[in-house]
Amino acid sequence: MDPETVRIALGLEERTAAWLTELDELGPPAEPVRLPRGEEARDLLRRLEVPELDAEEIVAAAPDPDRDPALWWLLERTHHAIVRHMGDHRAKPRGGPPLPYEGGAAARYFHVYVFLATVPAVRRFHAERGIPDEVGWETLTQLGELVAIHRRKYGQGGMNMQWWTTYHLRGILYRLGRLQFSLATGKDGTPHLGLHVPEWGGPLLPKAYDESLHRARPFFDRHFPEHGARVAWGSSWMLDPQLEEYLTEDSNIIQLARFWTLTDSAPEPGNADGDSSILEFVFRYNGQPLDELPQRSSLERAVIAHLKAGRHWHMRTGFVKLP
Repeated sequence: MDPETVRIALGLEERTAAWLTELDELGPPAEPVRLPRGEEARDLLRRLEVPELDAEEIVAAAPDPDRDPALWWLLERTHHAIVRHMGDHRAKPRGGPPLPYEGGAAARYFHVYVFLATVPAVRRFHAERGIPDEVGWETLTQLGELVAIHRRKYGQGGMNMQWWTTYHLRGILYRLGRLQFSLATGKDGTPHLGLHVPEWGGPLLPKAYDESLHRARPFFDRHFPEHGARVAWGSSWMLDPQLEEYLTEDSNIIQLARFWTLTDSAPEPGNADGDSSILEFVFRYNGQPLDELPQRSSLERAVIAHLKAGRHWHMRTGFVKLP
């Protein structure tokens, strides 16, 4: 098949033509793509903590190379684009766009199928690097979290965080307790770790946070000794000092912010760079009026009160030293 035929068959926008051409030039992987099916697929999805309702839909809608040639063409090449950068944290994460949902469940779950097809490759990479099985599998279980978030946010099954799952599938991100860490390098070439907070895993308690930080440097020094990161960097609305106006000193977020040294300048008052992020992560926002959002916790109330007062939240950047 040619890229334009694929684009039309899958209902993709014209702006995806360049991306499809790149995939066409890349071609399919040397090792044929294989999707688990039936009970094998259910077992893997269970291990990845995908909710049962979604797992059944995923199994039922799995694409077939003969029945779904355009979808399979895209699956092969998207998989190839990921595995060719296995272990390379400098490669730009590109999972590709979501497919139009008019294509049905196979389109909505397309990037789940890419994930399932790529699990064997990243697990081989884990083994080559000596990554403990429990860490490797716990890292990959974020797929279940992302699928669950999609259903909660949109009211139907799917997964549209494919740019983020490329980190998992290239073997450059690992979950160590409550936190995730990814291999990264600054503009000046200095290595560091990206620090990320998954939704699942319980309250973000200072003790759990500290335990994860203490695990990070020994883990990466052992399994990626060539990297040598000594600090973790992050950009987040959780580092916005404005939260101190609303949350108490014993708030987990306020306590955790004390670990960090901010490196950016205070944003201009009209800067709204953090509004969409805080709404997404606190509410999984989907465009509702602010008055319709829940206000059960002090954080939820703070987010809404701040925005209704005509103010904005900011993404702040900083670092924390790795013990």
